[in-house]
Amino acid sequence: MYLNKILIKGNACRNPYEIHRALWKLFPEDTGAHREFLFRVTHGDWNRAEILMQSFEIPERSSNTAQIIARKEYNPILSSGQRLRFLLIANPIKTINDETGRKNSNGEVKKCRVPLIREKDQQSWIERKLQNAASFEKLVIDPIFPLRFRKNKENRAGKIQPISFQGILKVSEPESMMALVQAGIGPAKAFGCGLLSLAKG
Repeated sequence: MYLNKILIKGNACRNPYEIHRALWKLFPEDTGAHREFLFRVTHGDWNRAEILMQSFEIPERSSNTAQIIARKEYNPILSSGQRLRFLLIANPIKTINDETGRKNSNGEVKKCRVPLIREKDQQSWIERKLQNAASFEKLVIDPIFPLRFRKNKENRAGKIQPISFQGILKVSEPESMMALVQAGIGPAKAFGCGLLSLAKG
């Protein structure tokens, strides 16, 4: 894998969906499934955003919108009992039945995703996600600003409520932990959620 520092300028900074599109275009057309990547906005405003992107393939080309600033290989070696600092911006949710009783084409009540608001529920959510991979020795949970997005092609707007999880974890099963690092955690990955960053110390 690779960790990439990307600078994005212009109107794309105002819409998480457009940031994802700009990053997607950094990769060759023929990379297929390995075009997958995770990212997080580390600093940003309406006209400039710094992005940390984790990818399986090397992004090959900068554009007028997205500029590759730095890159390094990233293949963490994990071991059972290892203690690591971590940071995760995620979108903890639960799925419920549609309150109005709307039904899908199969006659079943539609499902809706709703954010978890209470810190207790957010903690339970992240503990479930990592239950086979690691345990927490320190966990700090903080809400951050809501992310508003618009999909112009679908003429649809929306909002998600990201939550910052950080602290110290203890690795239980290295293979399970590595799978989470590679795949990311939770939904809304196309909007900058799910990237799990680990560091020693």
